[in-house]
Amino acid sequence: MRALRHKKFWGLLGLLGLVAWGSWRWVGGRPSGAPAAAEMAWQGEAPQRRVTEAVEVFKKAFWRLPGAGDQIVHAERFEWSDAGGLTKLRWFLEVKPSPELLKYLRDDNAFGLAPAAEVRPPDERPAWFQFQADEVKGMQSPGGQLQLIFRERDQTLFATGAGRGFQRGAPEPPPVQAGPSTPGRLPAAAPPAPPAPPR
Repeated sequence: MRALRHKKFWGLLGLLGLVAWGSWRWVGGRPSGAPAAAEMAWQGEAPQRRVTEAVEVFKKAFWRLPGAGDQIVHAERFEWSDAGGLTKLRWFLEVKPSPELLKYLRDDNAFGLAPAAEVRPPDERPAWFQFQADEVKGMQSPGGQLQLIFRERDQTLFATGAGRGFQRGAPEPPPVQAGPSTPGRLPAAAPPAPPAPPR
């Protein structure tokens, strides 16, 4: 009887360990066996912050929360800052979109994009942000900062965007300081009034 309890105890302990390990792998941002995200080689200064929380990246990119049918496969956002705050950002998404998200982005054209004549990924991008140019159709903003790339064969949406953060206003001019008056050709006071004529 004691040996049976001892076996149950160790079996339960092993099961709890397995559950804890699986939870740690899942919360770590990738399912078991998936490779870690490779570091990107930046041509210029590397960003100060990298965000991989999928819902946060999706929400800031599309100005809405993902729907029940939206499956976020990959999400990364990079931010550059200085003492005054955010100066530059770039984000990347790979999503299996719901029909509602496709309608919002492609059919309703929520961001006022134009069809892209040529679709190619940015030079600086995560390793997973890959597609064949002849398999996709794209839409982009006039300067190309926002791109939506649709791959029909497996219903995948690749999206990327870049921005400059909030533009700061011009600094306030220094206050004008009144200094001592310097002597010039004219006197500082008005001349005395002439005497009134006799009556």
